[in-house]
Amino acid sequence: MLTTRRLFDEKPYDHEFEATITYIGDDHLVLDQTLFYPLSGNQDYDIGFIEGRQVNAVHVDDVGESRLDFTAPIKHYLAVDGLEIGQKISGKIDSVRRLNTMRLHTASHLIEYFLSKTPDFLSVEGSFVNGLKDRTDYILANNLDPKSLAVLELEVNDFINQAHPIEFQFQDDMRIWCCAGITMPCCGTHVSNTIEVGQIKISRKNKGKGVNRIETQLL
Repeated sequence: MLTTRRLFDEKPYDHEFEATITYIGDDHLVLDQTLFYPLSGNQDYDIGFIEGRQVNAVHVDDVGESRLDFTAPIKHYLAVDGLEIGQKISGKIDSVRRLNTMRLHTASHLIEYFLSKTPDFLSVEGSFVNGLKDRTDYILANNLDPKSLAVLELEVNDFINQAHPIEFQFQDDMRIWCCAGITMPCCGTHVSNTIEVGQIKISRKNKGKGVNRIETQLL
């Protein structure tokens, strides 16, 4: 059975790695280990190169499982002509994109935490983060007004500046993000301390029916 070791869980700050090709499809390959984060957990995939060839997309082969299998093979989509099973390869991810994604993903958890403490919070409907911004849709009893949005932004930035360490724990088969007593299930990549996030700017888009889309960017 094919598996892929998730190097990005162990060393999220690394950007170069070596691996062995274990499978080759028409338009993708599987490696025994990888630093390329696949599209999953509402986080975009990494971009970069394998043997100098541009990686166009990265996906988990989850075979329909309801929960992410942390040993599942990871498919790297690229031109595969001339490559062979068993071949040793060198890979390199876009380190700037990865770090910005880590910073924004961390900020998204903090925004969710502080917003969940407000009386109008009902639920989180969905989110997506990449190296440019995070967007998360919240169901609120009342839409956030500009004053409340400014207060939320201030609370999150103050918390970030307090330099809280971040770690991960496992509960059964679930990976848990932990920071200063805040815990949330998450399989994505994050910085190891809130101070690395830097200052953020948040904005709101009213999508109707109580859905508030919060967009977060780095300053």
